[in-house]
Amino acid sequence: MLTLLLLSSLVSAKTLPATQFKSTQNFINKMVKEHHFNQNELLLIFSTIELTAADKTKKKTKKVKKPRKKPMAWDKYSSLFLTQERIQNGVKFWHDNIATLKRAETTYNVPIEIIVAILGIETSYGHNKGTHPTLETLAKRAFGNYRRRNFYKKELESFLLMSRENAIPALAIKGSYAGAMGYPQFIASSYRHYAVDFNQDGKIDLFSNPIDAIGSIANYFDKHQWHDFGEIARPISLSSTHLKYAKRSTNKPKKNAKYWRDKGLDIDTDIPNKTKLAFVRLPQQKIDETYLTFWNFYVLTRYNHDNRYAMVAYQLSKKIKQQFNSNNH
Repeated sequence: MLTLLLLSSLVSAKTLPATQFKSTQNFINKMVKEHHFNQNELLLIFSTIELTAADKTKKKTKKVKKPRKKPMAWDKYSSLFLTQERIQNGVKFWHDNIATLKRAETTYNVPIEIIVAILGIETSYGHNKGTHPTLETLAKRAFGNYRRRNFYKKELESFLLMSRENAIPALAIKGSYAGAMGYPQFIASSYRHYAVDFNQDGKIDLFSNPIDAIGSIANYFDKHQWHDFGEIARPISLSSTHLKYAKRSTNKPKKNAKYWRDKGLDIDTDIPNKTKLAFVRLPQQKIDETYLTFWNFYVLTRYNHDNRYAMVAYQLSKKIKQQFNSNNH
């Protein structure tokens, strides 16, 4: 019986070239028809990727709701990024790329420290760009039994278009375990929509060119309607009555300061009545931290939808700027 079970598990784990999956064949046909790719070339590159055969035939089963994982406490999350090493390396990156960063700030009105902080969080200023073959990552998620496979099919389509548009061999590209790439860890659709040739050498390169990466991050925030040099967030103490207004999920500013004042919230007097605000809670083991947030905080969540990410980007940016200014006095 044990031998049979072992054999059964080996069979279920059998892998096949992606080209033997009907979904892959349909995808290739679509790329040929809609985007005029060479069918033989696509068959060749997808034949190098193996998928689990069990995913090919797996029947739909009734979804069982899994209990939600408790998010990492904010104090622990922030301690992973707000390190002295990351701050010092951010200051060094700023010094090493000062002319480009100033040009990006002038062009897009996105503060230098925000651009630097994003690069620090995403790839430690380009040192950890990921080692996973991106085509394989996207194909496994697009054609396997993956929850968001429709999203990844679209990303795979964007990836192949991006590869062709920038003359980068698809099989040579590596990135994160989820398919994000280059200095800023753009997904393929973001690469195509927001990446810019900031050094004007005729090509866009986010893999080895920090100049293009700097301009692309600034352009990303500009296209998501960053308010020029606008405020991002402030700590705020909320009463138990008002705590319900502070969300642990993304909270877009929709109501203005006057609305919140009329609700009884103690909004700082220097904030004009017409300014739209939102409130977020960052979970901690004991008492959650609460913040009043402006539009630009919401824009930071367009890069990563986690409030903790946006807040750590903001706080890291402040620490880097403070250290940079201190070193230059």
